[in-house]
Amino acid sequence: MNRILTVIKFTYMTRFRMKSFRIMTLILMIVLSVLFHLPAIISQLSSDEPTKIGVFGTSQAVIAGKLTAFYNNQPKPDILIVPLPDGGSAAANEAYGKQQIADKKIKGFLEIADAKQGGFPKVIYKSKGTMEFSLKNKLQTTLHLIKTDIVLQGAGLSDAVKTDLQTPVSLETVQISTTDQAAAGKTESQIAISYALVYVMLFLLYMGVIGFGNLVATEITAEKSTRVMELLITSVSPLKQMFGKIIGVCLLALTQIGLLIAVGAVNLSLSGSSSMITDLHLSWQDLQLALIVYFLIFYLLGFFIYATVFAAVGSLVSRTEDVGQAIMPVTLVIVAAFMIAIFGLNQPNAGFVVTMSFVPFFSPLIMFLRIGMSTPPFWQIAISIAIQLASIGAMAWLAAKIYRTGVLMYGKRPTLKELRKAMRAYR
Repeated sequence: MNRILTVIKFTYMTRFRMKSFRIMTLILMIVLSVLFHLPAIISQLSSDEPTKIGVFGTSQAVIAGKLTAFYNNQPKPDILIVPLPDGGSAAANEAYGKQQIADKKIKGFLEIADAKQGGFPKVIYKSKGTMEFSLKNKLQTTLHLIKTDIVLQGAGLSDAVKTDLQTPVSLETVQISTTDQAAAGKTESQIAISYALVYVMLFLLYMGVIGFGNLVATEITAEKSTRVMELLITSVSPLKQMFGKIIGVCLLALTQIGLLIAVGAVNLSLSGSSSMITDLHLSWQDLQLALIVYFLIFYLLGFFIYATVFAAVGSLVSRTEDVGQAIMPVTLVIVAAFMIAIFGLNQPNAGFVVTMSFVPFFSPLIMFLRIGMSTPPFWQIAISIAIQLASIGAMAWLAAKIYRTGVLMYGKRPTLKELRKAMRAYR
């Protein structure tokens, strides 16, 4: 026991003291801080002036007037309607509009045709560049409100009735469980918090398993390539070496994640990020602590199931330059699991997603996703964890035999036949 603790401590402290680890962690902390304050930075750097859109006073002057009145009545309008003089023809108006855009007096102009579609004139927006999606949505919404107002006004309805008809319908969503009748449903705020938390933690899980799993393989290959392994194996058994390195690197990964979470919490407590959370109508009271506990459980399960494979592969490689190529198949499995998890963010109860949540190499990401984005029965969570624990035990047994055989094999990568013979010798 003391020897495996020595290996854990040595692996952890050696990597923790390395400049590369500290610099990378510092860079990640800085990038994370910038991302949290990016909306405020963009807001400070961007202009507060509204987008100027020209409208000609043609035969459709009523619509142009209602557009102008609508945005003038807004407290902080993001669109400013600029009335343009009618040139007498469509060609003259277009030429004048182009000149206004060239002189940077407007960003674009609206052409309101006389022909009607669905009881309302066709509107064409012309500008030098591509129309932003958000700007198009805002203009479409405003024009729809104007169309509704004109239709209701023609019907002779009172202002009170028009207000009632134009008031949007309130619709709230609650996520319920069909398996647990006593479980309370998730509100919109809880769903939004869970979505953000699951999204961030999926990336932490994905990057942690890839980055630090690769570190396990590199650590073993480096010692093997320098022949240090021949000295270590005389004092510590290969099995203790393997698990000591895996646990040491796992603690290193958790240290980095803990630092990133602390930096994230500090940035969220600042005024800029807090106001953003308030504007989105989110509440920290809706944060489910059980989700964080499940993250730790599935992170450890995912890390160990992949790290054992990485350790076995690393023991078969004699040069650190060959590690990337050797672990590529395992990396592709992680990438596939991550892509399925991203797909499952919007469809967590899809049959394919549910099935993959029980497959050992996929379940650490996908079952965690299902817990955050839906309400799977507890027995499914328990079965998934049990399958992963059994898989870790099986992979550890197989990896230990491969590791014990491969660490002393130098030169070319051993064939399956040679590896099988060597493994039988250690029974």
